[in-house]
Amino acid sequence: MAAAIALASAVAAGWSTALMHYGASSAGHGVGAAELARHVLSEWRWRLGVVASLVGLALHATALHLGSLTIVQPLAVTALFFSMVFRDLLDHRPPPPRTVAWGAITAVGLGLFLTAAGPTGGDDAPDGRAAAWLTGLGVLGVLVALRASGRFPRHAGLLLGTAGGIVFGLMAGAIKSTTSAWSTGDLFTSWPLYVMVCVGLSGFLLNQHIYNRTRVTESLPMLNLVNPLVALTFGIAVFAERPSGSPLSLALECVGLGVVLMGIFVLGRIGVDESEGSAAGGSRAPGAPSHPARGPR
Repeated sequence: MAAAIALASAVAAGWSTALMHYGASSAGHGVGAAELARHVLSEWRWRLGVVASLVGLALHATALHLGSLTIVQPLAVTALFFSMVFRDLLDHRPPPPRTVAWGAITAVGLGLFLTAAGPTGGDDAPDGRAAAWLTGLGVLGVLVALRASGRFPRHAGLLLGTAGGIVFGLMAGAIKSTTSAWSTGDLFTSWPLYVMVCVGLSGFLLNQHIYNRTRVTESLPMLNLVNPLVALTFGIAVFAERPSGSPLSLALECVGLGVVLMGIFVLGRIGVDESEGSAAGGSRAPGAPSHPARGPR
């Protein structure tokens, strides 16, 4: 049940990204903030994207409450593939063959991962001390990545994507911890809710920094790679999640997860290659909507 809800969350998130990007990009390049705000608020697709985003968030929280981080978060990052396909459909064009091919490879890895994955066990309540240590290490990693992105601008996309992946991986852990506190009636008297709010606001601000500093296609592949790895670490350290089953099923689960992460990473890189090719060929007219994974945000 948790896996199905997590996949539905990814579909909703993909729709949200495609719809909101379509609505925002149709305003043209170089418009002011006030004009852009007026434009997107008048765009029904953008407003529908906001609704899809809220639905996706609710489904994601439900999936994390019912299932483990090690199962839910790898499914969540498949939203990238759905956003690319839906964005092409909004432009009335078929998805490129490379997108379809790597989407199929990702689906095969996902099927292998879910088939081999057994019950993870774990604790219902989070370990507060382990969460504090992991969050502290995550904050340190984010600060180091941000500092390095300023010193090595050629690798800014890679470093900022790493920082974003750390934050959103921690956000998944904070959401699961918050749903645990809610189910025991300790929502406002324990730490998870306040950590979730702080991490969520930090993630929002970091996203704006990433959009400002680099093309989203340069940072998104690494963000989607680091995100589930951090969430998996959070599940093991804070909720004592442990994979069960035979050594063969564990090996197949690892192979499936590796294929999923590779597929998502390559899908993000497809956007980089195509945006660079489009820029070199001058094929896109000024002000034409760009793909959510293929150009500046």
